Amino acid sequence: MAGVWGGVVALAGRGEERCGWVLARRCEEPLRLGFQPPKKPRVVVDLSLWHEHTPGEKHELVEQILTALNVVRGVLWDGVLWVTNAPAEFLQLLDLHARGLVHGMKIVGGLPPLSSPVVLDPEGDCLFTEEVAYSHDEFIIGGIVDKERTAKSGTKRLAQRIGVEKRCRIELRGSRVGVPDRINKIVEIVLKTLSGVPLEEAILAAQARRDRLYRLMWEIQKRAVRGPDGKLRITPEALAEANWLRAPPEEVELALRKAHAVLIQGLS
Repeated sequence: MAGVWGGVVALAGRGEERCGWVLARRCEEPLRLGFQPPKKPRVVVDLSLWHEHTPGEKHELVEQILTALNVVRGVLWDGVLWVTNAPAEFLQLLDLHARGLVHGMKIVGGLPPLSSPVVLDPEGDCLFTEEVAYSHDEFIIGGIVDKERTAKSGTKRLAQRIGVEKRCRIELRGSRVGVPDRINKIVEIVLKTLSGVPLEEAILAAQARRDRLYRLMWEIQKRAVRGPDGKLRITPEALAEANWLRAPPEEVELALRKAHAVLIQGLS
């Protein structure tokens, strides 16, 4: 069992409960269910700033949304994912990247009425917590990719455009360092948290190797001491404390090299 939302049990490939249904490639008669999915949660990717992106960033944005759809499908259903303020060009690129895709995402040119929204903004003035997650229905993620330019305060400007005041940032033990910023990863963090996974564990599970490495370097630099030769020095005990991220040994070695830190037995 993957989780429970609104009294609906989501089944997964593994679990203690056995499902009485089987999946078939072909059905002689379509199976029509009188099931109405719960109206929440909704994960909203808003494309109000689509026009600011370079052609390459637009393609990357479409790919991240498609990956986010796969994340949603892993635990819930397509209708959980909304793409709002979507221009015609987005639909053209979506068809280019996933021609013939059958989906149930809600893609609209405007923004439907929202009941209890929160914008996930790395510069938000409130902290995203489990309590915030449970008390909101719509989680708005800015459709922003800034690989080829700097989108200064992009999510804040997007929130102002769509008229949503509450903006919350996701932090990992008091810092944004190491928190994934890809759209699909943010979707993963939100859905895991809503399913009952502690927020910190949801972030750690969603981290890519790069995210974990950056945070580990930051933790090492906080605990290391600079020696007379200018190099950072850290004890095994301090290094173990820094690696609460549970990074494997090869990543720890790489983080030490990138942080220009050396491991010593004791500091004098």
